[in-house]
Amino acid sequence: MGYLSFTSHAMLFLSLFPFLINKIEIGKEKKIFAYFVVFTSLSEIFSQTTTMYKINNIGIAHVYYLIEFIFYFLFLYKWENRFKRYWLISGIVVGVYILIDNFILTPFNEFAISSASLQNFFLFIFSAGQIIAITTKNFIPFYRDDRFYIAVGIFIYTSITALMFLLYNFFSVMLPFYIVNSSIICLNLFFTGSMVLYYKQRKMLTEALK
Repeated sequence: MGYLSFTSHAMLFLSLFPFLINKIEIGKEKKIFAYFVVFTSLSEIFSQTTTMYKINNIGIAHVYYLIEFIFYFLFLYKWENRFKRYWLISGIVVGVYILIDNFILTPFNEFAISSASLQNFFLFIFSAGQIIAITTKNFIPFYRDDRFYIAVGIFIYTSITALMFLLYNFFSVMLPFYIVNSSIICLNLFFTGSMVLYYKQRKMLTEALK
């Protein structure tokens, strides 16, 4: 199933190319997402390479999870309207704990299980709130809102990942690899769908302004 995960990463990365080929500008908010797409694609290449040569890459996960949290939190926070201050304070607290756990409390040759559990549970709750807001308090149908696909992707990925870490943390039980891998594939497919929808919308706007 590893090749499916790599393929889904490749599809997500390739979703940026229509913007470059057709010279369609990406909005400021979506640029953050585009930067994350490039970052996660490079991370996947690095992960596959180190796995191929049997190099221990757990230490890199400490850096990756922190950056992943920052990006996901920024996506969701920009869409929050009602409880922006509370989510900001909560996000800072969680982010500081992730930083301390990954770089001080947990050795680089071990997974930072406790902070990973907290990170994914926090993002699971945050993304669920955004899905509810997008589907119930929106001027356009939710399926035409590119934010919806990002929020759903994060929701699916973090729900399964949070469950994986919580089961391991409290019961020393690991979910089958294919379940965890499926969550990554779903994440990439929903993210790709968001970029495709956004591209169509920007293309229509660009042509209308000509």
